[in-house]
Amino acid sequence: MTGPETGIAGRVFVVGVPRSGTTLVQSLLAAHGDVTSFTESHLFDRHFTLLPLSARAVLTRDPGPRLREFLAENDAVPPPAAAWFAAGRPRPVLPFHTARAARRLLGVLDELAAGRGAAVWVEKTPRHLRYLPFLERLAAAGPPTRFVHVVRDGLDVVASLRAASRGWERSYALEECARRWNGDVAFSLGRVGSANDRFVLYEELTADPEAVLRRLVAGLGLDWQPEMLERYGVASGDLVTAAEEGWKGGVDQPIARSSGARPDTVRSADKADLVQVNGHRARSTHQGNHEPGLERRQVQERRRVKRLLRPGLYDELRGRVGRLAAEGAPP
Repeated sequence: MTGPETGIAGRVFVVGVPRSGTTLVQSLLAAHGDVTSFTESHLFDRHFTLLPLSARAVLTRDPGPRLREFLAENDAVPPPAAAWFAAGRPRPVLPFHTARAARRLLGVLDELAAGRGAAVWVEKTPRHLRYLPFLERLAAAGPPTRFVHVVRDGLDVVASLRAASRGWERSYALEECARRWNGDVAFSLGRVGSANDRFVLYEELTADPEAVLRRLVAGLGLDWQPEMLERYGVASGDLVTAAEEGWKGGVDQPIARSSGARPDTVRSADKADLVQVNGHRARSTHQGNHEPGLERRQVQERRRVKRLLRPGLYDELRGRVGRLAAEGAPP
C-alpha cells in the first residue's frame, strides 16, 4: 500500500553533500508533530545504478539485507510491503524488477510512517541527491514528494567531511572532498526552480533558525510549530545509529552560528583559528604550546582547498534561491 491507501500526505527526501547540515535539518523536521523520520536508509543509492544522462536507474543489487538492517535500526516490525524482499525469496535484481522494487521500498516507508500515525515522512540519505530525477519520476503517481537540498560553504564542508571520513572504512583526500562538494552543489544548482525542490542554506539556518525553518515548513505544506526548535534534539536521538555514526555527535546541541557564514568566510589566511581542513583547529601563535609548523600547514591546506573549490556555484545557487523567494516562490 502506498500514498492514499496508507493515509500518507507527503514524502520528503533531505539531501546534500555529507557534513552540510542534513542531519540537523532532518532532526528539525522530525520534531514536527505530523512528521516521522528514520535512520539513513541507503535503500536506493546502494541497490540501483543510475543510467548516464537519464532520469532512470536499474536495480542491480538485492535491497533485502539492507532493508532488514534498516527495519532493525528503527525498531520496526516489517510492514506488508517488506514481504516482497523477505529472505528466501528469489532475489529481485533483474532490470525489469526496477520500478516494482523501488515502489515497494517507497511503500515500506509509507507503511512505517502510517503505523506511527504520521502524515509525512522524512528520509535523509545524502547520496540520494543524484537519484532525485529517478525518485521524482517514480513517485509521480503517489503523494506529493519534495526534495530538500541542504547547502553549506565549501571550505567548512571539506574540513568536516575530511575529518569525519577518518572514522569511515576509507578516509577522503582533500581533492576528493572538494570534487564531491563541487559536483553535488552543481547538481543542486541545476534543480533550482523545480516545483518539487526546496533549499536550505546552512549559514542562514544557523544565523536565524526560526525564520529559515518557518519558510521551509511552509514550502513543504506543513503548519508552523515553534516547539520544533525545542524538540529537535530529542528527535535526533532516533535518527542516528550511535555505534556507527559517531561523527554526527552534537546534532542534539543548541544550533550555533556556522563559522563559514557569508560574508565572514572572506577572512585572511593568516588567521589560524579559521583553518580546519586537517581536522584540527589551529591556535594563534600567542597561545603558545602549539605543534611547530601546524599553523603553517593548515594555512597551506586551506589555500589548496580554495584552489580546488568552485565557490561561484554556491554564490549562484544562493542568488537564484534568493530571487525565487523574492518573487514569492517556495525557497
